[in-house]
Amino acid sequence: MPIQFSGGCACGAVRYQCSATPLAMYNCHCRSCQQAGGGAYSPLIVMATAKLGICGALNRHAVQAETGGHSERCFCGRCGSPLFALSKQNPEVIVIHAASLDDPAWFKPVADIWTVSALPWVCMDRHIPKVFKSPPVLDREEKEEAVSL
Repeated sequence: MPIQFSGGCACGAVRYQCSATPLAMYNCHCRSCQQAGGGAYSPLIVMATAKLGICGALNRHAVQAETGGHSERCFCGRCGSPLFALSKQNPEVIVIHAASLDDPAWFKPVADIWTVSALPWVCMDRHIPKVFKSPPVLDREEKEEAVSL
């Protein structure tokens, strides 16, 4: 797994650079991820917000999270590629859509999450754990200042 990695949207109008190892990687089966990504689940990378640099203009869409809180989906306004998700409850982390990576081959999910919403026809990797809803909140020894996008 790389310590630094990059990615962006399909048309190149939005680019990002990460300067740290991901905190976690999941396949999320929640309904919001299904709708945002257009598939049965979204492969996601959890990162410290302060370790992400973004170039380009993002469009945003506020959604009601299944946990009851509010989150924001960020995407390219030109091509519509889904790129990030943010949560007001946990601003220290940002979620990156793994399909937007320049090299998505290194993505290795550690669990399937929100399996309560998994579609009945999806095949899940039987070698990784299944989490009924959300994984435990990430506890960080060092709280990093969130940057605004």
